[in-house]
Amino acid sequence: MKSLSKSWLTDPHIDAEYKSYVLLDYLQNIQRAFEKFELFPSLSDLIEHYRQLLALKNSSDLARDLFPKQLTGINWKEKKLTYEQLAEDISLMEEIINIMEFSIPRMKEQIELGKEIYDEIETSIFMNVIGLLPLKKDEGYLLVNTGTEVLAYQYKLSLYEHSQTRYKGLRTELANNYSWNLSATYVSIKHDLIRQNTTLPNPATFAFETEKKIPLSECYLPIVRRMLLQRLHEE
Repeated sequence: MKSLSKSWLTDPHIDAEYKSYVLLDYLQNIQRAFEKFELFPSLSDLIEHYRQLLALKNSSDLARDLFPKQLTGINWKEKKLTYEQLAEDISLMEEIINIMEFSIPRMKEQIELGKEIYDEIETSIFMNVIGLLPLKKDEGYLLVNTGTEVLAYQYKLSLYEHSQTRYKGLRTELANNYSWNLSATYVSIKHDLIRQNTTLPNPATFAFETEKKIPLSECYLPIVRRMLLQRLHEE
């Protein structure tokens, strides 16, 4: 996927017409990825750019801070430096605001399309619990059925901290892969995984399958991970 620089808005050539071409080229690449069901990292990348623009647009102080100012003195009473906004900076900022007003609705439209595709794919994926669930479900296996094979991933629920916020994340590692045929069953795969890894004698095991043909790493697996994480949160 062709990426968009995090600082694309203020990169050289701050011109509304030029930036519109940059944005539209990026969105066309996003569109092509969506048409192939390649939602990740395209959708998350687009959402991040969209949120940054919204935050910037909703904060005039933040927008002004993008540009260098001329130091005019020191305010000893308030203990801070004082600056003067240059006239050319104001004109430049107005150009950036125009670019943001052009970009935000177009990004939002593409995000809505990506979310529709995501919901469509998610509803097509079926999750099955294999065997009995143990009391401890923060570690186990997720089985991803592609139609021709079953990819077995060992998962582990982990606790992360970010900006004083604690949240749960899911780490996965490919444990094995199995041919999917008439003689194969999820139960037999689970038993084989237990034989391979005796540290998990009764692992929580979830199987996922869909009739849709979707790319594994760019769509199927990320959605399956999120579905499992949501299920584990509910337990």
